[in-house]
Amino acid sequence: MKKTTSPVDRFKAFSREYIPLIDSSMRDFFQTKMKSAEHPVISEMYGLLEEFCVREGKRIRPLVLLISCFGYGGGRKHREAILIASVLEIFHSFLLVQDDIIDRAELRRGGKALHLICGDRYGSRSHNRHIGSDIALILGDVLFADALEIVCESGMAPRLKEKVMKILAGTLEVTAWGQILDILHSNSKKIESPRETAVWIAMMKTAHYTVYYPLLMGYLLAGKNSEREMNAIREFSLPLGLAFQIRDDLLGVFGIEDDTGKSSDSDILEGKVTILVDATIEKLERRDRERFMALFTRRKKNARDVRRIRMMMAASGSREAAVERHGELIERSREMLAGLVMADRYRKVLGGLVELIEKI
Repeated sequence: MKKTTSPVDRFKAFSREYIPLIDSSMRDFFQTKMKSAEHPVISEMYGLLEEFCVREGKRIRPLVLLISCFGYGGGRKHREAILIASVLEIFHSFLLVQDDIIDRAELRRGGKALHLICGDRYGSRSHNRHIGSDIALILGDVLFADALEIVCESGMAPRLKEKVMKILAGTLEVTAWGQILDILHSNSKKIESPRETAVWIAMMKTAHYTVYYPLLMGYLLAGKNSEREMNAIREFSLPLGLAFQIRDDLLGVFGIEDDTGKSSDSDILEGKVTILVDATIEKLERRDRERFMALFTRRKKNARDVRRIRMMMAASGSREAAVERHGELIERSREMLAGLVMADRYRKVLGGLVELIEKI
């Protein structure tokens, strides 16, 4: 009997084939930048950026773009698709640099956050104790400029290039507003409208950026332009992106640091309002709710505080509620996937991503 290849296996095989090509495209770009740099410090810093960007990672966004482009018939645009996929990963790295500075994070993809690397490298030459964050902040801008440069020099037709640039701009703006909402509702003195806040942040900071815009960009790269199909892509993407964020929130509190590549205490320490936090507030009885909120909004939390918050979350049943909501979103996304006018081969690959996001 012939063994059936599962959607997850298809997605993993697709990842194994295309991640090296995405990484190679990024390496080629950074190596060219290093060689052409007019100052030794610029060359050195491009080396730091290369190391940061090509660290082992899931490459979800560029892979989604490629699945979409090839699935909608854009296989002949292989070179362009790989280039724009690498742009999405460089763009993602730019946002990660910002995120780590804002969160005071120490780990990223199993290595030091870029601002800490810059602090280690250049801290001895300055009285400025924030030099690492200052440099990393500007290096994030460099990555954004690099992403734009690659698009401009990609050789795409002017009209298509204009569409891609517009989506990149939209991606940054929506994600930036989501980040601002996240900042406004982290380490807050008071938690207000937790459900509305958590959903807005997840939709703006994750759902559009992780699934919808990469799929839409791949669709346009394939030369397609149906309003109906673009709406279908949106209806598939947003529930999946929201499920992705709920999964990330769960792992951010209950995950194992060695598996996730980041601290499992950081979301609690930062007092981030997530769907998991909203569920905890909703499920706790009044007295316990007040205790939880007082502890969660505490300016400084020690290890004991973090343990108590995690225990209250677990005891409230919020974890189970978040898992249930996650499952509902996955099912909605799976229903919409069946209706996408995409080659069956690539629909199955995309279905593998849905199944991976389903696993918690």
